[in-house]
Amino acid sequence: MMGLWDLYFIAKLYLYFGHFMGFHAWPNLAFALFLIAPVPERFSRLKFVRQVVAFPVGIALFYYDTWLPPVRRVIQQTPELKGFTLPYLMELLGRFFNPWVVAGMALAAVVYFFARKKLRISSFIFLAMLLPLLTTGHGGLSSGPNGVDSANAAGGPGSDASLTTQLDAFFRNEAGRTVSFTPPAKTDAPFDIIIVQICSLSWDDIDFTKQRDNPIFKHFNIVFTNFNSAASYSGPAAIRLLRGSCGQPMHKSLYDPPSSECLTFDNLQKIGFDPEIALNHDGHYGGFLDEDIRVRGGLKATPFDTKDLPVYLQAFDGSPIHDDYSVLTAWWQKRVQSQAERVALYYNTISLHDGDQYQGRRSNSMEIYPARLTQLFSDLDNFFKTLQASGRKAVVVVLGEHGASVRGDKMQIAGLREIPTPRITKVPVGIKLVGFSDSHADPVLVTDPTSYLAISKLLSEFIAVSPFGANKLSLEDYVRDLPATEFVSQNEDIVVMKSGKQYFIHSKDADWVPYDPSN
Repeated sequence: MMGLWDLYFIAKLYLYFGHFMGFHAWPNLAFALFLIAPVPERFSRLKFVRQVVAFPVGIALFYYDTWLPPVRRVIQQTPELKGFTLPYLMELLGRFFNPWVVAGMALAAVVYFFARKKLRISSFIFLAMLLPLLTTGHGGLSSGPNGVDSANAAGGPGSDASLTTQLDAFFRNEAGRTVSFTPPAKTDAPFDIIIVQICSLSWDDIDFTKQRDNPIFKHFNIVFTNFNSAASYSGPAAIRLLRGSCGQPMHKSLYDPPSSECLTFDNLQKIGFDPEIALNHDGHYGGFLDEDIRVRGGLKATPFDTKDLPVYLQAFDGSPIHDDYSVLTAWWQKRVQSQAERVALYYNTISLHDGDQYQGRRSNSMEIYPARLTQLFSDLDNFFKTLQASGRKAVVVVLGEHGASVRGDKMQIAGLREIPTPRITKVPVGIKLVGFSDSHADPVLVTDPTSYLAISKLLSEFIAVSPFGANKLSLEDYVRDLPATEFVSQNEDIVVMKSGKQYFIHSKDADWVPYDPSN
């Protein structure tokens, strides 16, 4: 029998059936057979060698079964992890502790030590390890005992083949979609375009912090309620936004040279909008400014200088984060003094980023997330008032990059965003038309599944038929024919796709599995 290795497999099966990790059935069965293979007495020293070999193999197999990032990705990210402050690293480690899971595993261990005297526990463990094979119909990674076995057996909706076919068809369709921009009419009053991209904000974060009724949502003219950012990290989300004049590309395509027709700010510049950049951070981490925005996003403007503005927070890497209202209003003061007829601004804020701390104070970044969110919404609302008081006209687009994963789920701890689930990539988008007069008491809601192509299309419609002109359309007319985009989110290793009413996850080394959204 396996001896104390029984506890190893009991722990893994407990986590698997509780939907806290996956389970690669064939590798685990092979490892268990290796542990119980009989060793002739004359080769008794091999038992010691087996245990020495089994220890690192067991650790590697355990990690392989989790939904943590692949080791290759962890190694790639090591230089950036070194930039994290020590308090933030300690906070991250603390999130892996789940008292209910620990209590359950402790109880299982107690039962094991009493039961092993009367029962052959290893036999039950082998039977339990066969269940993933029976429920999924294959030996790949299973998310839990309720896999997609019936669909796989029939080859119907939800099967590996049908889901892969659906994904391939999605990208083929997206590759053919573009939005073009026509110059504004010379008789139209000029307006500016201000795009505010917020790191770490999703609808799920808003609901968890009970901010769905925040006054700012009443002050938007248009709100997208079913918008998919398609990415769970800042760099890819920024690139997707800046290349939003084309359909949704595969993740790996984001790192290829961009096609000029996809670059939204480049397209805006060609029709008379001067492109500008402002950040409330230095943009150095991960090459966000120089590589993601300037090279891959094609936005090569010089960033607005913020060095003399108030510092609000300390970032996860120790760098300063400036107050959002101060940055935006300082930029606006400079803009109104310029001679540019039309300006298009890309503004990025990390005031909600995981690991941020108040200046001179240590606290858990997740615990202060609600307060930071309230402050950000207040800063944006006050900025709207500043814009209105100036008398100038502007289209302001506020959207999330990706969520903060404030509450996490069974597949990922709070703050971890390796799996781009709908909780993370379904983000709020609000459109504020400064200088627009309309009888709407509440914002017009866009409830169809959309992504960045819809924003580019809406901007092109505003430019073609100005919402500030005499012949403006109704808000309903502006949003009526926006391009829909079905839900597909991606990072380097994992795809999450919606099929019917169910979300499915696919990684490079495994089959499709259903997403379990429970906590």
